[in-house]
Amino acid sequence: MAQLPELSGPEDAGQRVTLNVATNADSLGTWFLEAIASFTKASDYLVNVAIDDEDHTADWLRRGRVLAAVTSLERPVQGCRVTPLGALHYSATASPDFVARYFPDGLMEEAFQRAPALTFNQKDRLQNVWAREVFGHDMSFPTHWLPSTQSFLEGSLAGMGWALNPVQLAKSHLERGDLVELVPGKVLERHLFWQINRLAADQLHELSRSMLSVARRELNSGA
Repeated sequence: MAQLPELSGPEDAGQRVTLNVATNADSLGTWFLEAIASFTKASDYLVNVAIDDEDHTADWLRRGRVLAAVTSLERPVQGCRVTPLGALHYSATASPDFVARYFPDGLMEEAFQRAPALTFNQKDRLQNVWAREVFGHDMSFPTHWLPSTQSFLEGSLAGMGWALNPVQLAKSHLERGDLVELVPGKVLERHLFWQINRLAADQLHELSRSMLSVARRELNSGA
């Protein structure tokens, strides 16, 4: 606690400590908020949540800008403890009208290269990873930029483009037929990990407990 005096104890009862944590937007839009809310209801800590791509949240830990992060990095950041959370599952989805417009003969490479996707930001590579898995090589395609998990879903429903939406958010729309999968049954997994500064880990045990409890219930950790 010599390096983190703000966590050392409740000596100054009038001062509320703000914890800086980082997560990816899709976790925030699915399970993370429940976990962080559970923690704040049982503690006096305030939280400052930073959003970044899951491949980059570990950089926030390396730079000391956050005490803990949800990340895709399995290897511990120096000075941190790492625990598996499970996997977010994504389906490539679009509206039936969009599919009928761009893929009347099925998901052909030439048609795919004309069909606009939805991409979160320049760091977001999920669409590219999915396309490479489906076609066996890198593919180029036009894209709209929408930095919002909810906008991804709404943009897909509105026929703006195809998108990799978390299965948890897309499931009910797929069941109703508002969305369809570009490749039925094809799921992309992103395994996530909880990394927390080792010096703060014991003091923030309840934060980690909330994260692991909710994540392991909401994420499919067996796939």
